Formats: sequence, C-alpha cells, structure tokens
Amino acid sequence: MQNVVLNDKMKRETDRLLAQIAGADTLIIAVKAGARAEGFVLGMETVGALRIGDAENLYVVLESALEERLKCVASI
Repeated sequence: MQNVVLNDKMKRETDRLLAQIAGADTLIIAVKAGARAEGFVLGMETVGALRIGDAENLYVVLESALEERLKCVASI
C-alpha cells in the first residue's frame, strides 16, 4: 500500500477491511469481505476522496489480498 495516499481514518478502515479478508474462514465470508472492501473504495472514489491512481492501486491491493485468501481457504 505504499503507492496509495490515504489519510489516517481511511488507512485504519483499509487495514480493518484487509484484516477481515485475511481472517475469513470460509469462501463466502471471504467474498463478502472482498465485496465490502470494494464498496469502500468505490465510495471513496465516488465522493472524490481518492485520486484516480490511488483508487486503482487500492483496488489492486484489496483484490490481491482476497485472491490470496480464497486460495488459502479453498485448499483447506
């Protein structure tokens, strides 16, 4: 997330969402956490709280975390 500029409140919320993704113990919970994270970014992007490049980078970070978690949960 070094390429993403976030204020403290947005950073805390992003960290919380990443923790929810990482802590998901089923595929459904992981997908729900990923959808919640995507909605968060979409909301910030919609209200202009993120620069376009930061929004795209944040989507990539969250999607990567979700993909990794889905692989882990699927292998259990």
